[in-house]
Amino acid sequence: MSAPAERGASDPGSQGAAVAEPGRARRAAGRPAAHERPAAVALYFGYRALASLVVAAPLSVFVAQIVGEYPRGDAILFDPGGLMLSELARLSAHAAAALATQLGLGTLLAAALGLLPLAVLLAALSQRGPLSAQDLGGRAARALGPLALLWGVALAAQVAAAALVLLPGTKLCAELPILPRGRDLAAIAVAVVALVPVAAIALLHDLARVAVVGEQRGFYTAVSRGLDALRDAPLAAVWACASRGALAVVALAGGALGMHLAGVSTGPRVAAALAAQLAALAAAAYLRASWLAAAFRLLDRSAERAEEFLDIRPHPRNVARP
Repeated sequence: MSAPAERGASDPGSQGAAVAEPGRARRAAGRPAAHERPAAVALYFGYRALASLVVAAPLSVFVAQIVGEYPRGDAILFDPGGLMLSELARLSAHAAAALATQLGLGTLLAAALGLLPLAVLLAALSQRGPLSAQDLGGRAARALGPLALLWGVALAAQVAAAALVLLPGTKLCAELPILPRGRDLAAIAVAVVALVPVAAIALLHDLARVAVVGEQRGFYTAVSRGLDALRDAPLAAVWACASRGALAVVALAGGALGMHLAGVSTGPRVAAALAAQLAALAAAAYLRASWLAAAFRLLDRSAERAEEFLDIRPHPRNVARP
């Protein structure tokens, strides 16, 4: 058998290991955590806060036209008995189609435009060290095409997966020979079951997004990298995403509770309610960034396992023949 030094010049296996060295060195340096990229997280939060205000504007204008002339403003909606709240619900039924269309189109547009700040955040989380605006912009711009394709495919897959569960499930609930309350509980159970494939697609979507921006992958390779990371560490991926998602839900619920406690009867109370809501959105944005940083580490560990497998697998030239 040849010496390792002599074999290294002609062995394809050694050439593959040499090509993998830059990736190993980059991963050995680690990835930055979310708190190490405050500017990118702030940009992401700022866009989400602005988009939320714009998307909710039609509904706010509609409510203001009904209760805006009352001295106490929106506070009248939360009076005991809920008389004005019931009246608002009755009146909104006539404009439900128009409001739903505006909210739906606004949400889709906000999500599409949000790919740019998301790409900037992912680019900032992809490597350590100081990053120039040119580097961030270039990496984000190159990833916009695959990110848009991923978003469209994932959205279509989530709608199809939810429809496959909800349509037969709700029809079955309506035909059950039980009390209306039981039907409502069964419908809630069906909705929870429908969330499982939707959440699984969203998890894979995020891992593929990380591969697109962090590793500059194309659509198919990014999806494959995401599937590899899920197959290598499914429990770690689910826990990293679900734990941060649960904390974000708690933060948003706390913001809603803060708005309720602050009230909207006076100017200072309105400011306090708005501050509570913005704080909740900021916490949710940070937790989202923290999950994406964890997704980078999941992909890195998956790549390391693949490289270790290639290193220990014997090359055909080195296998002794009988």
